[in-house]
Amino acid sequence: MPRPDDSAAAGVASPDDETGSARREALLRRQQLEFALRAGRMGGWELDIASRRIVTTPYCRAIFGLRTEDPSETYEDVMAYVHPEDRAMRQAAVERAIAEHTDIEVEHRILRPDGTVTWVQTRGRAAYEDGQAVRAAGISMDVTERKEAEAHQRLLLDELNHRVKNTLATVQSIAIQTRAGDGSAAGAAFIDRIHALSRAHDLLSEGAWQGASLADVVGRTMAHAATPGRVDFGGPKVRLGPNAAVTLNMAFHELATNAQKYGSLSSPAGRVDVTWQPDGDADVAIDWRESDGPTVVEPVRRGFGSRLIEQALPREMGGEARLVFDAAGLVCHMRLPLSSKLRLVA
Repeated sequence: MPRPDDSAAAGVASPDDETGSARREALLRRQQLEFALRAGRMGGWELDIASRRIVTTPYCRAIFGLRTEDPSETYEDVMAYVHPEDRAMRQAAVERAIAEHTDIEVEHRILRPDGTVTWVQTRGRAAYEDGQAVRAAGISMDVTERKEAEAHQRLLLDELNHRVKNTLATVQSIAIQTRAGDGSAAGAAFIDRIHALSRAHDLLSEGAWQGASLADVVGRTMAHAATPGRVDFGGPKVRLGPNAAVTLNMAFHELATNAQKYGSLSSPAGRVDVTWQPDGDADVAIDWRESDGPTVVEPVRRGFGSRLIEQALPREMGGEARLVFDAAGLVCHMRLPLSSKLRLVA
């Protein structure tokens, strides 16, 4: 019978061999994980919440600019490298995520020892025992290039906004000098439409030209057309693309202008109601309805506003738009398809 120390010769793995093999496998897995994280330009970290000790991968330490080679440091050691202006925000985000059992996700600046500032995105999640957070783990990424690109994009967008507003102002000035000086209705209407375009531009600029909500488009337009209490509007959240926002802004401007001159808003008791809601699975129905104004008479010919609503709007957005000259008040029915130009927001 083989002696205990003859186990290797007998072909039986000793406990020391099994332990060494497990350690080598664990080391290999850590190396593979570190390789994968580094390939993805991410650094890994794990925090023991009770002891405040945090273990970081080499690339994570490089991202934070940590000078020590010791992968096990305190949470406060790492926080010391966070930009002073961002520390409170970062800590609040981490504490809120842990308290709410949600993902940790925060972007903040790092102030390196050499004075350079970089941006880091940190993501992670806490583990709990008996309802208490005991540890957290996650990754950190250097997002400095993205932040710099976003800042450059904002700079270009601000410059574009400035140039567009100057162009609109120039067009308005030319219109005043050439047509509005004679007091003609056409000249005044033209300038009003330039103002409407400028308001749409301002609204889109606030959202970095990513679009606007239908409620904001209607609200901004009607704020210039009627005193509070004479206009009511609402419906589910609808997001408009930039072109759709401009097109609908101009359509509502024409409706509001007509209501002020000839429709319900030309009467002290008149009012306007604008509602929208899903129409089936693929459309949104928008209704403009005037009431308590003068008796409506259908015009003999269609003007610019009517053509914009009934022809240009459907051509730009699809769907259909129809004006109904009801004696009790003008009604405009729009039925527009859901698309990248117009979508419902949960």
